[in-house]
Amino acid sequence: MEIKQIVEPDGTVVILAASIPTEDVIVRSKAGYVPQYVTDIFGKTPRVTKDVTLLRLINISRKSFPEFELVSLGTPVNFDVAPTHLTRVEMHFKTPDQVEKCLKEIDTSDMMIRMRVQPAWDWQCILRHDNSVVLHVGWYDTVYFLQFKDIFLGDLHCRYSAKFGFDPREAKMTHFRYDAQGNLDVVDSLDEREQAADAIKDQVEFLRVFRDGTVEKT
Repeated sequence: MEIKQIVEPDGTVVILAASIPTEDVIVRSKAGYVPQYVTDIFGKTPRVTKDVTLLRLINISRKSFPEFELVSLGTPVNFDVAPTHLTRVEMHFKTPDQVEKCLKEIDTSDMMIRMRVQPAWDWQCILRHDNSVVLHVGWYDTVYFLQFKDIFLGDLHCRYSAKFGFDPREAKMTHFRYDAQGNLDVVDSLDEREQAADAIKDQVEFLRVFRDGTVEKT
């Protein structure tokens, strides 16, 4: 993939990461940061791509949650990109109605990803048993992961979860990193790669630019 970039007068480098007729996804930084979902793609990286890691995740989830039903494979995108991290969210509700509303909201979010463009993350391997739901978020860039890994606990998602009567701070959330072979390790502390990404994360912006000039964070 040819990386398209523009250098602004102040030295800020703008990377065009993805584009569809309605919008562009760009990455801005003075460090000239190129996101991993642009570079770590099938045929260009030794890292294992999503087609392999998703199958492994399904098998791991079935062993870890044997009573659960797999209700969705997740968002059907990014199969040729190597994921960097994975977040597991375990939620326990009081009523079946809450479960249905939760799954509906996930489905709505999933459709938004399909209709727009979101190369940095996706939904994966969603499971259900009685009044419990387990979902996974796949991440495709280390800087992006470090910026947004705890967004589930933020005010926006608290309002979002209020639609089905759930406080996301009651969820169990576990972050994992992928190694080059696609194996998962729990993120207890930052490794060398993550420390380097953490040092520049405040200098990098992930933005969505619409054709009318409107800009929002991705």
